[in-house]
Amino acid sequence: MTTVDLPRLGPASAAQHGLWFTERIGAAGSAYHMPLPVRLSGALDVAALADAVDAVVRRHPVLSYAFDDTDGELALVAAAPPRLTRRPVPAADLAAAVRAETLRPFDLRRGPLVRFTLLGLGPTEHLLLVVAHHLVFDGESKDLLLRELAAAYGARVARVPAPADPPVPYAELAADEAARIAATTAAAREFWAPRWREPEPVVLPGLTRVPDGVEPGEAVEFDLTPARRSTLAGCAETTGHTRFEVLLAAVHAVLHRYGNASPTVAVDLGTRTAATRDAIGLFVNELPVTVHPDPGATFADLVAATRAELRGTYPVRAVPLARAVDGLRPRPALAPVSVSYRRRPGPDPVFAGLRAEVRWTAFNHAARNALHVQVVDGPERTTVNLQHGTGTVDRDSVDRIAGHLTTLLDAATADPDTPLRALPVLGEPERRLLLAGWQSSAEPAPTADRLAPNADASAAGPPTGTVPELVAGWAAATPDAPAVVFAGTVTTYAELDRAAGVLADRLRAAGAGPGTRVAVRLRRSPQLLAGLLAVLRTGAAYVPLDPDHPPARRAYVLDDTTPAVLLTAAGTADDPAAHRPAVRYVDAPADPAPAAAPPAAGPDPDSVAYVVHTSGSTGRPKGVEVTHRSLAHLLDAMRAVLDSGPADGWLALASPAFDMSKPELFLPLVTGGRVVLAAEDDTRDGAALLELIRRQTVTHVHATPTTWRLLLDAGLADPVVAMCGAEPLPSALARELRPAVRRLVNLYGPTEATVWATMAELADPVDAVTIGRPLPGARIHVLDALLRPAPIGVPGEIHVAGTGVARGYLRRPGLTARQFRPDPYGPPGARLYATGDLGRWRPDGQLEFLGRVDRQVKVRGHRVEPGEIEATLDGHPDVRRSAVVLRADDGRPCLVAYVEFRPGRRVADADLRRFLRETLPGWMVPEVVVPLAALPTTPNGKLDRAALPAPTTVPPPAELEPEVPEPDAGGLADAVTEIWRQVLRVDRIGPHDDLFDDLGGHSLSVTQIAARMRRQLGVDLPLHVFFDTPTVAGVLAAVEGDDGPPGADDPPRPPRP
Repeated sequence: MTTVDLPRLGPASAAQHGLWFTERIGAAGSAYHMPLPVRLSGALDVAALADAVDAVVRRHPVLSYAFDDTDGELALVAAAPPRLTRRPVPAADLAAAVRAETLRPFDLRRGPLVRFTLLGLGPTEHLLLVVAHHLVFDGESKDLLLRELAAAYGARVARVPAPADPPVPYAELAADEAARIAATTAAAREFWAPRWREPEPVVLPGLTRVPDGVEPGEAVEFDLTPARRSTLAGCAETTGHTRFEVLLAAVHAVLHRYGNASPTVAVDLGTRTAATRDAIGLFVNELPVTVHPDPGATFADLVAATRAELRGTYPVRAVPLARAVDGLRPRPALAPVSVSYRRRPGPDPVFAGLRAEVRWTAFNHAARNALHVQVVDGPERTTVNLQHGTGTVDRDSVDRIAGHLTTLLDAATADPDTPLRALPVLGEPERRLLLAGWQSSAEPAPTADRLAPNADASAAGPPTGTVPELVAGWAAATPDAPAVVFAGTVTTYAELDRAAGVLADRLRAAGAGPGTRVAVRLRRSPQLLAGLLAVLRTGAAYVPLDPDHPPARRAYVLDDTTPAVLLTAAGTADDPAAHRPAVRYVDAPADPAPAAAPPAAGPDPDSVAYVVHTSGSTGRPKGVEVTHRSLAHLLDAMRAVLDSGPADGWLALASPAFDMSKPELFLPLVTGGRVVLAAEDDTRDGAALLELIRRQTVTHVHATPTTWRLLLDAGLADPVVAMCGAEPLPSALARELRPAVRRLVNLYGPTEATVWATMAELADPVDAVTIGRPLPGARIHVLDALLRPAPIGVPGEIHVAGTGVARGYLRRPGLTARQFRPDPYGPPGARLYATGDLGRWRPDGQLEFLGRVDRQVKVRGHRVEPGEIEATLDGHPDVRRSAVVLRADDGRPCLVAYVEFRPGRRVADADLRRFLRETLPGWMVPEVVVPLAALPTTPNGKLDRAALPAPTTVPPPAELEPEVPEPDAGGLADAVTEIWRQVLRVDRIGPHDDLFDDLGGHSLSVTQIAARMRRQLGVDLPLHVFFDTPTVAGVLAAVEGDDGPPGADDPPRPPRP
């Protein structure tokens, strides 16, 4: 029998239409299956139970319904009634049998949509498993069905007549509901007009992505303790709210604590009336509740605000949101987080002569949301069931979410007048892990004296050596050992020490000393190293000037630092950019005098060693003052983790004005190793660098991703310790680089924390690229805007504490106070630096870098992190690297992707955007793709975003889908356009007008269009086509086979978000 042969009973309800539509586009799976297992212990009368099932089905014909949409209108049809089936199951196989029965699909066109299965476990043990489709069932229906089933069973066992209640005419009730919806739709549209906004991307611990359809899921379930139930009830009573309103406010508060500024939660609201109170069926509507928590407000204030928003929906709660909001695309989930609450007023049903145990919160093993919070509040216990997709949030993270919810709920309900900012979410174990367990400060603090020759590396104590003292120590211990290799010449430690001593004397004579600054304008050479050591010997701070920087930049640095002395190469003191009347010039001779005075006492460890300038948000570079103690701390920490010593040679590539130069210039010298200086012309030549590495047996290379790409392209396959920093290390590059080197280390740190603060050792094969754990002596805190630790898996701003934190910004006390803050988690007087970088702790204690706080942009009302788009683009096999920016060259903001492809590769723009759509929502797919031979870089090898060229043209949206052809005039195109025009009731439709965004369509429109095309044109398209390409041009392309429907074996595609 087909659906057409079944008696039609009337139109389906609005709620049924929404669920049916999601099922029809193949996106639901078992998400709308509602399992209800009842364990029955005792002497069960199976025949009586079968009769009871029949009685309940007769009273509620909805349990025998199916659905028909052949004419474009969804109708209820009468199908065969469900019957009790019975089969034995070994106890060991029970869980698998329940799961299989729960997942087994329903035939929506043939029915029935309820199954009653009795699983026999033994003579006196049975499990009655009811699985109903949500189309004909809801949470209240569970209580109604079991109550009536128990009563009917008791009557059959007692051989007495069952209550002769009249049948419940669901089809008539649905018609009545349709009339109510029609009468309140105008009010609903007015209510939602100022409120509805697409929910922001949600932040949850451990969330890898928000599901764009239904996927396999699992659940974490727990009962509120009796004390917690009592406190919850007391809070509800004292504040004059319901327990549901208190719980919903708590969910909003936890989401807000995760960084969701205005969390939206989809809430299942009952739509029953007095007439439908005792009817089994679907009487639920899902609607969004958005609140805007104020951290300074109290929890009681939040409950009141939540109550106001929730109860504001009550007069219009029967109207589906799609009827009230134009252009709302159907989707499996209205919001990433949803909540359902059901109050069970009475005890569990009693089956005569049996002990019955009901699992009210049984899970259907499918997830529509990133997180669904199901609460069943019974007379004796309150059960919370947290459901999530197995591929979106891991189980451990959901366990922590459960802990966060109960921790906050305990504090909030105990004292509702507590400000939200003061409510805790972290339990003590998680807090200890974040503040101590994953911090290297638990280890002995690094000390600079361990860098000295013959020092005991395990010794602890206060630092006793600075960089110039340590280098002098190695010069005394190994005077003939090579210290610097450059252009085929070798400078020994004794020669370097003598040159530094001569220059130090000359600098002192010119006015250099403690509390002063010396500008150093020297190219990469042995002179440079001697000059830097000389400045440090005098107790002055060096200010590096890159000779290749623009004159205006060098002039600014000189004006900002007012050096007492300018150290230059012979014959370059007349540089107009460097000319300052108050500055004395000292030339660094190529061949210093053969003798020098013994070094004076070393500099004060707490004095400034150097001032290096970083870019500022105002366009004015900031001078960062770094002390000798911080520099020595960095070198000792890196020595410890990299095991660097006298046998090692470090390649030096960076400009001295770039903070990456500090480890590669000084670490070899304070550990007795060699500095191998690259010539200026070779730093951008991968082949030349690789030849130098091999010729000089370099063991450690410290470079940006750009340089590592050059070396790989040149054929790198050498046993070096590869250190990458200054920019995020792309995963594709890491996977290619790791097998080519001995060790791969990813480093992270700001200039203000003395170059590096964390390190990750990446194993082969590379799984995930993180920035690891804090270096010894450093502490890393991921904090929210109120300086509270972000929970594990939740993004926050990375803050660095410990010995490496710089003194501050030169002559910028206000900015220093803002960025260098008192450390609330350190010893008295400790400070931490706010990096402006986003990060999060992974459950394994590794730190993830998520981009800059200030790189977030707004696109079509959504917050977008360009770094996420770049990471996805970089995952394409033909893309070398990418950069994404928001531009508005023609006045219309749009995302632009700049792509550098691998040699010999090129991907069409449309194919690249299609690749992005597989994992990113539509608003995150760049409208314009600009291929570049190479992305521009700064002299330091970082991506130069300011140098990215403007696109020659920014096409309007209609031109951004070249893969969809223009429809031909007349014929099929006109017929399809006319059908759209009639259904959507618009006068004109362009070939690229979006059915939802431009034309105000919804799921009912799609159903009607598809039915008319099938009936009038003989074209039967899968409904997903209308979501994949929701334009007339796109539909025509699908008809013509350019983007045709999937084959019989292809999986159904979920709707677009």
